[in-house]
Amino acid sequence: MKRCILLFLVSIFLCSCAGGGDVSFVEPLLSEPEESKEVSEESEYIYEYLPAGDKVMNGVWISQYDITDVWCNDEGQTPESEFILHIDSICKNISADGYTALFVQLRPFGDSFYPSAFYPPSEYAVGAYGNAFDYDALELFISAAHRYGLEFHGWINPFRLMEKNDVALLPDDSIIKTHIENGDFTLFNGRYYIRPSDEEGKQLILNGISEILHNYDVDGIHFDDYFYPTKDPSFDEADFAASGAKELYSWRRTNVSEFVKEVYALVKQADKECVFGISPSGNMDYTYNTCCTDIYKWCSEIGYIDYIMPQIYFGFKHPDAPFSQTLTKWQNIIKIPDVRLYVGLAAYKQGTEDLNAGIAKNEWITDTDMLFRQADECTQRTDGFVMFSYSYVY
Repeated sequence: MKRCILLFLVSIFLCSCAGGGDVSFVEPLLSEPEESKEVSEESEYIYEYLPAGDKVMNGVWISQYDITDVWCNDEGQTPESEFILHIDSICKNISADGYTALFVQLRPFGDSFYPSAFYPPSEYAVGAYGNAFDYDALELFISAAHRYGLEFHGWINPFRLMEKNDVALLPDDSIIKTHIENGDFTLFNGRYYIRPSDEEGKQLILNGISEILHNYDVDGIHFDDYFYPTKDPSFDEADFAASGAKELYSWRRTNVSEFVKEVYALVKQADKECVFGISPSGNMDYTYNTCCTDIYKWCSEIGYIDYIMPQIYFGFKHPDAPFSQTLTKWQNIIKIPDVRLYVGLAAYKQGTEDLNAGIAKNEWITDTDMLFRQADECTQRTDGFVMFSYSYVY
């Protein structure tokens, strides 16, 4: 049944073109940004967003949870021959359904899905923290994707690390473990984070990205919405006090934006054709004021991102963030043609109750064509859509 839904969605997408990332993305209700820096209609930066036409992309996120049993088993990595067969089948099916891109999780929790000089092997790639790689599965995955004409985008959660109880399981020579034991990273709600104000921590992230860019033939580097995990001032109070800045959240947004700009430059230095983009929560208030991601700057100035991919995981009848109106808001903040707009769609919500939607909580159950309609609207108004995630559509 899910395969039929996919084929129908993609047929909508392709016919229209011919005519012209842990389900942890659920957001609080939407409201206008309290400190919005959105450019006004009278600004010299007015730019009415239109799909580029030649940059159409539709894809699927593959999270750390989606195909763990393909990557590994209880004893370690899946035998290489089995992995090759599984990945070939996955890429073949996705390509046959008309998709053009994969967004594959490579670093969910300060760990790695490939042999890395900077990050320990992920338990989702090798079975458990402390296990080692027997072969380079990422290289095989990328080769399979390209063989079937699919772009391969490396998906990274840059600042989020492992939970406290996992640290003891890491190899003793792990750089991450050393930093945590030295007190360099912040523990929040049982999980460690690199602070966006920590220069040494940010350099570690950049080193890991550079490693991917130089060792693998990826088509893009992709972030989602994990930057600052909280508005709590205690998260980085010492760094803030030392900075001399006057306003905490403005300072935090500056930290994130400066890092994003560094990543963009690093990507382009490695390969001008490689793209860098970010998929924030569709809730602009949460994105701007809690995660401290300055989407308004990134979408109006050159040198930050190649695309924005908001996770518009709301139904058409959502009382605070109806899909079409929310999409319009995201269109309106893009002020330059250098930034393209793709939309993350919530395949995981189809047929389920949406507890954050108030009176529209049953919309995803009663409106069985929700994803069809959203995909169609994205096809008309944006440069494509990406489904979250693989296990919900295959």
